[in-house]
Amino acid sequence: MSSSCHPRTCPDLLRHPRAQREIVLDGQRVAYEFRVARRRSIGFTVGLEGLSVRAPRWVRRGDVDEALRERGGWILAAAGVAIIVAALGSWFAGRWFVTPVEAHEPVAVLIADFQNQTGDPTFDQTLEPVMKLALEGAGFVSAYDRSGIPRALGVPAPAVLDENATRELAVKQGVGVVVSGALTKDGTRFAVSVKAAEAVTGNVIASVSDTASGKERVLAVVTGLADEVREALGDNESDTAQRFAMETLSATSLEAVRSYARGMEALSRGRFNEALQAFSETVSQDAKFGLAYAGMAIASSNMGRQQDAEKYVKEAIALQDGMTERERYRTRGMFYFLTNDYQPCVKEYGDLIAKYSADAAARNNRALCLSKLRDLSTAVEEMRQVVKILPNRALYRVNLATYAAFSGDAATAEQESRSVLEQSPWALKSLALAQTLQGQMAQAAQTYRDLGKPEQLGPSYTASGLGDLALYEGRFAEAARLFTEGAAADLAANEPERAAGKLAALAHTELLRNRKPAAIAAAEKALATSEIRSVRFLAARVLVDAGAAAKARPVAIALGKDLQPESQALASIIDGMVARADGDNRNAVRFLTEANTLLDTWIGHFELGRAYLAANAFLQADSEFDRCVARRGEALELFLDDEPTFGYFPAVHYYQGQVRDGLKSTRAAESYKAYLDIRGRSTDDPLLPEIRKLAGVAAQ
Repeated sequence: MSSSCHPRTCPDLLRHPRAQREIVLDGQRVAYEFRVARRRSIGFTVGLEGLSVRAPRWVRRGDVDEALRERGGWILAAAGVAIIVAALGSWFAGRWFVTPVEAHEPVAVLIADFQNQTGDPTFDQTLEPVMKLALEGAGFVSAYDRSGIPRALGVPAPAVLDENATRELAVKQGVGVVVSGALTKDGTRFAVSVKAAEAVTGNVIASVSDTASGKERVLAVVTGLADEVREALGDNESDTAQRFAMETLSATSLEAVRSYARGMEALSRGRFNEALQAFSETVSQDAKFGLAYAGMAIASSNMGRQQDAEKYVKEAIALQDGMTERERYRTRGMFYFLTNDYQPCVKEYGDLIAKYSADAAARNNRALCLSKLRDLSTAVEEMRQVVKILPNRALYRVNLATYAAFSGDAATAEQESRSVLEQSPWALKSLALAQTLQGQMAQAAQTYRDLGKPEQLGPSYTASGLGDLALYEGRFAEAARLFTEGAAADLAANEPERAAGKLAALAHTELLRNRKPAAIAAAEKALATSEIRSVRFLAARVLVDAGAAAKARPVAIALGKDLQPESQALASIIDGMVARADGDNRNAVRFLTEANTLLDTWIGHFELGRAYLAANAFLQADSEFDRCVARRGEALELFLDDEPTFGYFPAVHYYQGQVRDGLKSTRAAESYKAYLDIRGRSTDDPLLPEIRKLAGVAAQ
């Protein structure tokens, strides 16, 4: 854009208070601030103070002026808006942004598909993942591009994800900021423009642009513009490690980034095999693309290929020097989760959150690992933070509801479940847990029936839920029928893991009916059906109590060989039960105390209480059963694995009654009556005659 007057006589359009240079653009004099910056190209920002130009130290003044003239139309338009807003009395702070976001408050950003006006399909959905990674260099920012929408927000990405569609989606999902951009071509040069705006008001937070000298420089320019946007959002920290990682990513080939983006898109749609293929293509194009290996690990895990998942995540960790700091934390956290090593998993995600507080996914994953350690109160608080960041994400509210139920907070569990009943079938499941915990068994049964509808989770979950409620209330014959039929249906549907869970529950049911041969048969069938750790433990537990301890010992030995604390804890519980069955109460207490030290579980305290009772250590046993009552929410699902197990809980009252009898406590009858309140109407509970006599209650 050429000048039409002498610089001394041209009218001032924009004068920066720290201006060192001037230029005439279309007859208007613009005095601008020039700053040397650690970037690879020239960048412009227009704010109330005026035009600010940043460029590398080696760029000549003539090159800066040429670039300003090329972008003169954009600069003058932006300046016009700044002048109008200034006349209205609005306050700006250094850049063209109307309502600055308070620094370090969590900011969620939704990234629209860039408008690719070059005619080159290589750029389609290639710039967005780079923008996302660069924006997340700020600890308070969580950014989501097209591939992240289904995973983070729980809704499908619109087919057309332009600025308007992105803004509409952001408003619905409670995401505060929308980033959009465009790429154009002029000869061999590529112009990139980026805008960040408030989702609700549309107020512009930042509008920046830059030019790449060639195709291979576009990713570097996008990274530089993301830095500008990040600063406008409130980031004022320079992170050399972040810059190095982004330079590493921006230096890779466009083809590798594009195939990575395809993999992330397929992953978000649950097309795990397609995602695996795309990520494999990425690493064939760039063998040092660590994030692609991380994607392969996620895809493999979702496909049930655990060994492959562990292999790929190890490959990703070996290449973590080329990742951003945030992605390094994520990758290590994923490694610990995939290998069931929950303590370092909690620490890794905790370290991530300490630096990147707005990372909702990291907080959710940390809460998951906390729950596996049975630190449920902390898991609940973590999920409360997550729903503050993404308040409309149904999955996160369901997780909050579930952990609240496990922690014993039925009111919060019900409230959060009901808030998203129309959005997630899993909300019905957490609602059923809340109702069960509140003793609303008829309502819980109806919720489990609703859960079995085709549009919900399906009949397998209904069978598990209704069977567990029947077991809890002492309707043992009905429970056995439900578990038997449910397991057969699961096997027919090629779902052996869910079938095995029901077979283990059937074994426990038959044991409570005092049908030991049937209990042993069901336990052995469960072991033959699945290698799942929870199933092996529950089956072995039945075998011990049914008098077949020799068949349980190999399970304990196998679990004990696992390096993870949970497996070792379960092995020690079985060892303790075997010792108690053999009359070795001292070693029973030792094994069970060791188990609870390794992992503090509800079932561990229950078995330790039984061991103390067998040793006539009534005071210690009373303490253990008190803990079981106080932590009754954990009995809803002993393994927090979607398999309801509240049918294990009523026995606590029976054993605590025996303990209190041993203590000569007048509260013994209270414990027995608590058992009768739950199972007193049973017609097939062999304990009822004894308990009624001990409680001084006549048969009904």
